[in-house]
Amino acid sequence: MTAMAIRTKIVATVGPATADPQTLLALAQAGCDCFRVNFSHGTPEQHLQMLQWIRQVQEQQGAPLAVMADLCGPKIRVGPIRGGSMVLADGQEITVHRQLVEGDPTQISTTLKELVDEVKPGQTILLDDGRIRLEVARTHPPESFVCQVVQGGALSSGKGVNVPQTELSLSALTEKDRQDVQWLCDKGFDYVALSFVRRSADVDQLRKLLADCGCDAHVIAKIEKPQALEHLEEIVQSADAVMVARGDLGVEMDLPSVPVAQKRIAAVCQAYGKCCIIATQMLESMTQSPAPTRAEVSDVANAVLDQADAVMLSGETAVGKYPVAAVAMMKQIVRKIQDVVPPSQAQPRVFTPPARTAAAIAAAVRQIIAIEQVALAGVFTITGSTALMLAKNRLSCPVLALSPDPRTVQRMNLYYGVIPVRVGAVEHTRQVLAVASQAALQKGLAKAGDKMIVISGRPLGRPGNTNTLVVHTVGT
Repeated sequence: MTAMAIRTKIVATVGPATADPQTLLALAQAGCDCFRVNFSHGTPEQHLQMLQWIRQVQEQQGAPLAVMADLCGPKIRVGPIRGGSMVLADGQEITVHRQLVEGDPTQISTTLKELVDEVKPGQTILLDDGRIRLEVARTHPPESFVCQVVQGGALSSGKGVNVPQTELSLSALTEKDRQDVQWLCDKGFDYVALSFVRRSADVDQLRKLLADCGCDAHVIAKIEKPQALEHLEEIVQSADAVMVARGDLGVEMDLPSVPVAQKRIAAVCQAYGKCCIIATQMLESMTQSPAPTRAEVSDVANAVLDQADAVMLSGETAVGKYPVAAVAMMKQIVRKIQDVVPPSQAQPRVFTPPARTAAAIAAAVRQIIAIEQVALAGVFTITGSTALMLAKNRLSCPVLALSPDPRTVQRMNLYYGVIPVRVGAVEHTRQVLAVASQAALQKGLAKAGDKMIVISGRPLGRPGNTNTLVVHTVGT
């Protein structure tokens, strides 16, 4: 098998710990393929500066980088508390008000006024990532509801509120999200991640908003609500990629159910030919420590074994003390698992992909590689869909994806095992063979005389026309 970079891609969240071009370059050199800009924090000016620095790094290293804008979504938070924090005791009652109040041990408010209209007696309210548990005792719409503290603790201003048993009627796209989408549309983000998706209509709503703005960014659906698991297949079909956001998911459902959900989501993404990103607390201890725990290493390894296309770092690189070391460790773990369990043993199956002909050709490539000594597979692609199908087939050789579209090249940097390269437009199949052969030699993926599979479509340059497969000898 030709030596190559790790196949599972690495996503790193940017933040105060990485807010300079030198650190971003170090992250890219350590193995980061995609940078995540979290719109829950920072200003538009800071987001734009970060994006400009990332594109500067991309130019400097001469290799593409994908950039994801992660929208806030309807995250509910506790309102201001007198003195900044307080302690809630087990068994006490506390009133949650519609209107903003200064919190104290008897009362609080939240950032979602409509919460008063939605909750019902007996439902659970979780505060601060589930550390504090309340149960709704009585409702007094439209002004307030009263809760009993089941599990108390210290509560600070701005802590998160989760309502796992309450079916909220509000949209996954908040007014802030809409403003952020309007702002980011012409900035060149490759992906936009939608938080707290519950059904496919949420994804469709964001896609329409992007299209109305003339933006072709791909949509990532974040699965972090139990309700999303009830509509998982339709969400996966509607989205371009899916993120297993284990933070809020782990608060809103029993913790032992989270790894089961992770495996199910990854399997559905595989079946429908969509990228799967596994995220949250993967190397959490490296926020403060230069080394991860053994359990964290196993967690990353398990994500690779679940056939994740990418694994993501959050606070580790956004605010941690060792952002570059965290990416380097992630890469080291992924490489070790890749060496022990090569992709060819994964036996993936893509049942109902979005591009059926491309999927059939990708499956044929896998069969050819099984009986022929092939150094790599090359694909000339306009939209990247055929490259994604090759990625989902978990080939035992590198995938060299060639495209004249710079946006497609950047997006493909999130695809498992794909090495994207920008090339000029070509007019004939024989030119595709020459361009692919030259790029394989330049990237060190093959030497003269090696065999490579080259996939393209006729007529060239028209999306969705993948129909040609050639076994080509490199250098001829």
